[in-house]
Amino acid sequence: MHILHLALGGCLKAAPVRYGVTEDTGGHIAYVLGAAMAQAALPQVASADIVTRAFDGMDPIHAQAVEEVAPGCRILRLSTANRAYLAKEALEAELPALAEAFCAMLGGMSQKPDVIHAHFADAARLARTAQKRFGIPWIYTPHSLALQKDPAAASRPDLRDRIAAERSAVEGAAAIIVSSRDEAERQLRPYGKAAEGRSHCVSPGVTLLPDAGSAAADALLAPFLRRPDRPIVLAVARPVAKKNLAGLVDAYAASPELQDRANLVILAGLREGIDGGPAEQAQVLRGLFDRIDRHGLWGKVALPPRHDAGQLRALYARAAQGGVFVNPALHEPFGLTLVEAAQAGVPVVATRNGGPVDIVAQLGHGALVDPGDAAQVAAACLRMMDDPQ
Repeated sequence: MHILHLALGGCLKAAPVRYGVTEDTGGHIAYVLGAAMAQAALPQVASADIVTRAFDGMDPIHAQAVEEVAPGCRILRLSTANRAYLAKEALEAELPALAEAFCAMLGGMSQKPDVIHAHFADAARLARTAQKRFGIPWIYTPHSLALQKDPAAASRPDLRDRIAAERSAVEGAAAIIVSSRDEAERQLRPYGKAAEGRSHCVSPGVTLLPDAGSAAADALLAPFLRRPDRPIVLAVARPVAKKNLAGLVDAYAASPELQDRANLVILAGLREGIDGGPAEQAQVLRGLFDRIDRHGLWGKVALPPRHDAGQLRALYARAAQGGVFVNPALHEPFGLTLVEAAQAGVPVVATRNGGPVDIVAQLGHGALVDPGDAAQVAAACLRMMDDPQ
């Protein structure tokens, strides 16, 4: 069997991935890489490749046509006349050219894929074109749906085309693969009845680096913290408004007890200065620094500008020493970092809105909170830190 994953957005490459280097380089890339490598290792799968978009101006690997990931797993890149990196919102105009490039790639394959797995609605458009031309069936994973971003999303002109594309993907796919019951039973419901009976929940797992202790985390955090020996409240998320990192700082600031017992550590992507990235990222970062300054939290909060996979693993090990991991998102479709934290032995506090409901239920431990209630978030952190189990 030959499986072809199709994911166009973000900086998709073989590990190590610089998560957060752009606002679209997030959990879906870990999902796609993990799924393809796991499938390639199955005896019934000859190959599980990933198709993404080629571009210039960043790591040269993103301009390379073929990249080996693992035995039976490659990344294949589509080239068009536009060689610039494009954020998700800017990909729309490039989709016709990408569809032609994708069909040309498929046409040159001696062995066509048995199935295409489209990630996000933009990839679903390419998959639909390929089905019409070659008869290849396709399945769809939404990852993040516009109608969950904002209660008023359906009336927002800037989201109208995205919502229509997502509805078309839901209606046209042979099957829909989601990560949680919340996605299947609630998040897809506003898109109509087309998903009923065709949605399959497959909970993704994670593969952590080996535990090498917390020394790398201690070195990373030392320049920021007055009392680096204290446990840490850890959050890992892209610096976008929906991740509600500002709400976490507010919760920490509102709890003198939490401040006395733990430092707050936020990995908000990778940055080269506050204004070195997209406008939303800059706005979120300014908001974080403003809150830290106004609440007098310097020396208690660490916001490292850069980190690598080894340092992240060490931070999980550090948080496992009496700390807690927090996902305070306004809405989280799934939440792979919660699975990572739990696998590393860190208790979790998570938003009650979205996939974390399923994760906490499967863990049999953790706390779900209203992300807009600062007191509730702080209290849950303290409660998890006090639970020896």
